[in-house]
Amino acid sequence: MLNSFLLVASMHLLRVPLPLYVERVGGGPSQVGLVMATLAISSTLARPYLGRLVDRLGGKPSLLLGSLIFTIGPLLYTISRSVPALLVVQFVHGLGISAASTSYIILVAALAPAGRRGEAIGLSATTVPLALIAAPAIGTSFLESQGYVPTFILSASVAALSLLTAFFVAEPRSTDRNEDGGQECESSFFQVLCLRSVWVPSMAMGMLAMAYGSILTFLPLFAFQQDIDNPGLFFTAYGLTLIAAQVLAGRVSDRVGRLQVIVPAMVLLALAFLVLASVRSLLLLLGVAVLYALGFGSAQVNLDALMVDTVPASIRGMVLVLFMAVATWASDWAPICWVGWLRSGVTR
Repeated sequence: MLNSFLLVASMHLLRVPLPLYVERVGGGPSQVGLVMATLAISSTLARPYLGRLVDRLGGKPSLLLGSLIFTIGPLLYTISRSVPALLVVQFVHGLGISAASTSYIILVAALAPAGRRGEAIGLSATTVPLALIAAPAIGTSFLESQGYVPTFILSASVAALSLLTAFFVAEPRSTDRNEDGGQECESSFFQVLCLRSVWVPSMAMGMLAMAYGSILTFLPLFAFQQDIDNPGLFFTAYGLTLIAAQVLAGRVSDRVGRLQVIVPAMVLLALAFLVLASVRSLLLLLGVAVLYALGFGSAQVNLDALMVDTVPASIRGMVLVLFMAVATWASDWAPICWVGWLRSGVTR
């Protein structure tokens, strides 16, 4: 968890400085968007290959590789003086995201006792919102006081600490082939995709991600249309509730079952959007944030746990990267789809 927290913090320290740096080296608004999107594109395109690599090498070597890339990436920004150079560095940085995030979940699932796997995955998921609470603000302040190069070095230093923590991870033997009775489970990407235990949770995660992408993109605009001040408080309430939901939902599902938590969580999500359509005040908007975070956090953690529970250990890397790729693309493309729908005449 410490390794994951430091990796995410390293990345989000540059959340504000990096777009400004692209402008400084001569990039326009469209090039800023392209550079920032390259991170997601490279991490998504590389996932099928890195998933198989994680399955073959194991969780700890892959975590070390991802942490090493995260350490080198910010240092390369210091010598990048053009948009094409930044695109290359972002692409490499994205490879680190794929390797680190996939191996992290695999290690957590392997280290957790079988009866508390949901609780472990829920706890492990809190590192992302915790890092998001502090890292962007620290990165912005450091940029204003020290400049770009020291900020990049700070990001690399935090990533180097994560690399150090990765050396102390004790990978259990169960992350190899032992959970499959010593048999190798070699499957192609499309064979894995056709497994019902893979595509059904992936579709569900895709729906969650579409909702998430829509909220991130359109909620501020909607709030201003309704004359609601400071819609940023929605994300504050969402982040704090999300941490609690992720911790509790995994623990509850260990006792009552994954689906018994996932289905009510999705009902909460639907309810949150129904209430959102009639929001006219900040207080009600914050209530929607709490409902949405409870539903999203509970469903996400338990879909992760359900996937880990139902697939062989020898193909978990490939399965998890597919799962994450579906979520990434659904989240990124949802705003584009909704824009097209709105232009067709649908207003709500």
